[in-house]
Amino acid sequence: MSKNQVLFMGTPQIAADVLQAMLDAKIEVAMVITQPDKRVGRKHVLQYSPVKELAIQYGIPCFQPYKIKEDFQPILDQHPDLIVTCAYGQIVPDEVLMAPTYGCVNLHGSLLPKYRGGAPIQRAVWDGETISGMSLMKMVSGLDAGPVFDTQMIEIQPEDTSTTIFEKMGKAAGQLLIKDFDRICSEHATYIKQDESQVTYAPIITKAEEHLDFHQEDTRIINQIRALSDHPGAYIYVGKKKLKLFQPTYKKGGAVHPLGTILGLQDDQYAIALHQGILLCGVCQMEGKPQMKAKDFYNGQGRNLVGKIAE
Repeated sequence: MSKNQVLFMGTPQIAADVLQAMLDAKIEVAMVITQPDKRVGRKHVLQYSPVKELAIQYGIPCFQPYKIKEDFQPILDQHPDLIVTCAYGQIVPDEVLMAPTYGCVNLHGSLLPKYRGGAPIQRAVWDGETISGMSLMKMVSGLDAGPVFDTQMIEIQPEDTSTTIFEKMGKAAGQLLIKDFDRICSEHATYIKQDESQVTYAPIITKAEEHLDFHQEDTRIINQIRALSDHPGAYIYVGKKKLKLFQPTYKKGGAVHPLGTILGLQDDQYAIALHQGILLCGVCQMEGKPQMKAKDFYNGQGRNLVGKIAE
């Protein structure tokens, strides 16, 4: 790999996967920029991002601005040749985008120009896509609007969830970057402008969208659960309590009950009537309780919900 002053910007596990791939390929990372530490749980324990955890392990300096639009001078002081970003979590100001010799590149979890935005993986799963991929692009001021250097496709299988696709994307992103690294560290790197007529958007998932929408077609109901698994989880209301559903499968036919009727246990799965078939969930989580396998949930609280209408 060429010797350049390289910085990395990212926060969640998918970004840590990319950083690990860079380090395994002996790319020297001079600084990591990641989101500030957060306090989580009832005890407000301070939690580092996965990227910071990895940077500490390798002795890489970390910079964690609360507002990078206002606090970016330490990045400029590094005089970077290249900045690599993946799921950083803040809009990067033009001063940073223009600083590196070879620009800022971003690894985006879709085949651009489809699914620009903050939730490309979740939206692709929800839409029932069977093919997606990772794009290596140059960053510009517009949202994921920069020209693309290269892409790597992945398949989305029926059993995949957003969690499994994030894992696939992290691996694909690392492979893509390592394959193209020397070529993007060049003044002769060629980026292809996106076709604006083909643009679609993938806005972040809202709190309201976590509520399972029974007005959708059955397939989209299944896909919504897949898209929100394992986090934050799609939920229904049973009475006044939320019930999160995971590991969905679908059995066509047999829908002789009103939409949303809880049918109990079928084939060790928790069953709910849909429009044209039955939703079968392998894991359930009642509000305030841990996740449980469907059979265990049914043998406890779940048995008492049979016959009720979920909303």
